[in-house]
Amino acid sequence: MRIYSYDGRQESAVFPGREVSAGEARRWLRKILADHPRRDDAVLLFSEIFTNAVAHTASPRIPVTVLVEWDGTVQVKVTDQGGATAPCPCRAAPDALTEHGRGITLVRALSRRWGFIKDTTGCTVWFTLAPQSPPLDGDRPPCAHDRRATYQEA
Repeated sequence: MRIYSYDGRQESAVFPGREVSAGEARRWLRKILADHPRRDDAVLLFSEIFTNAVAHTASPRIPVTVLVEWDGTVQVKVTDQGGATAPCPCRAAPDALTEHGRGITLVRALSRRWGFIKDTTGCTVWFTLAPQSPPLDGDRPPCAHDRRATYQEA
């Protein structure tokens, strides 16, 4: 078993609010989490919420913050300038042929906690990942009340 040690560092960046920025943003996160055991999960979930910020808002810039705590817990925040709707924490699972709509389901399944904060300046969607992968929980329905989800309106 490999032991990882982290220094509680925080990294921030601002990316243009365009689809082509998603690849650059993913590479940035991969570099920050280069040796982290949950890097791939973090990049997947980050890609989902970053892409949602681009697709559902007209934000010219999208600030991103990553915090790696001393125990290896990762927290990622993506902030946009808001859209017509808030993120839906309880959306029905997409059918097998649907190409969109799996982002929140993935975030729920892989994160320790997640949520969003909506205020007059926009919306911040965030998630935390435990240092190790969570056990598979296939019995939980996609719209079950999720005590790990947090919604805050300022």
